Amino acid sequence: MKKIIIPSLLAAIVVFIWMFISWALLPWHYTDMKNITDQALVEQVKSSLTEPGIYMYTGESDDMDATLQKYKAGPLIHFMVYNPQGAEWDMAMSMIKSFLINFISAFIAAALLMMTLAQNPGFMRRVIFVMLLGLFAGFIGPFVEWNWFHFPFGYPIVGVIDLCITWFLAGLVLAWKIKP
Repeated sequence: MKKIIIPSLLAAIVVFIWMFISWALLPWHYTDMKNITDQALVEQVKSSLTEPGIYMYTGESDDMDATLQKYKAGPLIHFMVYNPQGAEWDMAMSMIKSFLINFISAFIAAALLMMTLAQNPGFMRRVIFVMLLGLFAGFIGPFVEWNWFHFPFGYPIVGVIDLCITWFLAGLVLAWKIKP
């Protein structure tokens, strides 16, 4: 178990550091994200929506033709996360959960990497294997969402590039510690 726990922990640390750099220091994730600054619009949302949830417009109805007409006419709003009560922001808890997610992800990548060791892959092949897991995650995550929810194209591109960098860096650590 030590053969997988320690490399996963080290990779999770590298992933955590890279994610901080990527999200806090680089501007690229925020290129397509916009803020709502119109207080009248915020007040309208408050008076219209009463339950927390993920809201979409046009939504769906039994009349597909009417839905498609609304969809075409716009506006198109997907994934407005709304909580009328607001929420406490706990940066420490978010960081702890983020690290735990990174560790679990690194553990899965390490377990998959260990399954390839019978082929006696070299260092770079092990690194690329882990990086390809990031590319896979990008295609089943950001690109699937882009396809169905019409995100601006830059959003999934940045997401996929970031995942590839993240898991390339994690792959360096895992390939260094997990060897044939």
